Amino acid sequence: MHASKKKTDYLCGITRFLRSIAIGVANDTLMKLLGAEYSVAQLVCLRYDFATLLLALFEVSGKNIGSTFMRMPKLHIIRAVFLLVAMSLYCYGLYKLPIATVMSLNFVIPLFTLIFARIFLKEKMRLDRIIATIVGFAGVYYIFEPKNEGFATLAAVLLLLSPMLFAALDIINQKFVSDEGVFRMVFYTATLTFIFALPFALFKWRAPSLRDIVLFAILGGGADLLLDCILRAFEKVNVSIVAPLRDLELILAIGVGFFRFHEVPSKNTIWGSLVIITSTLDIVYAGVKDKQP
Repeated sequence: MHASKKKTDYLCGITRFLRSIAIGVANDTLMKLLGAEYSVAQLVCLRYDFATLLLALFEVSGKNIGSTFMRMPKLHIIRAVFLLVAMSLYCYGLYKLPIATVMSLNFVIPLFTLIFARIFLKEKMRLDRIIATIVGFAGVYYIFEPKNEGFATLAAVLLLLSPMLFAALDIINQKFVSDEGVFRMVFYTATLTFIFALPFALFKWRAPSLRDIVLFAILGGGADLLLDCILRAFEKVNVSIVAPLRDLELILAIGVGFFRFHEVPSKNTIWGSLVIITSTLDIVYAGVKDKQP
């Protein structure tokens, strides 16, 4: 029975993390579309403005205001600063680079996550997971075609800092979600990120149209759901297990880039994606077989 519960928790965590991936790609598509008209600061600001409003409405309707009182203010401030910088760099990359290229650069997150999990969470890194993650990263490197012109553009260099911060956030989420609670972590992340982004957004503010307000509201709701899925996934599984699943975002990004932005995937992208899929499925299979949370 105990082994069965472990397997159930593992599958539940994997499912929630996969949902976060689908929501993340949808949000990236919206940000790329909106990024052509709004500054990075305003994009991040309005995304988390609507995320905060929707969470506040949800909490008021539930008449459970007391649950929003923060217990660890320093934790929320650190998370908000990390998220603001990481998301700003990510939005800038989405605007300047093809969406599949942004995804491929962002997929060094699992490598950073594995390193941080070993250092800060003292998680044991199984050899097969390490190898599968490295193989997946090699596939990403192949996709990005580093010999091509533009590899070291400013957007690409800045974007490389984003995965490190997102990996750090994964570690913080894993470590504190059980103490602080999912709702508080989602609510204060959105609220503080909005507050910190607002002064920068006002420098180059553009009044959004009604259509864009709706899109920003969808983006904010997606941000809430994304973080909720990630945090609830971390309640069931270790961060080092689900980290390599981020590679699947690239497959979805290639499809979105092709059908929405007319970005034709290169030969390197196709072969690199196959490598990533293989390594990702290997890790999922290993986790189910061993029934490890």
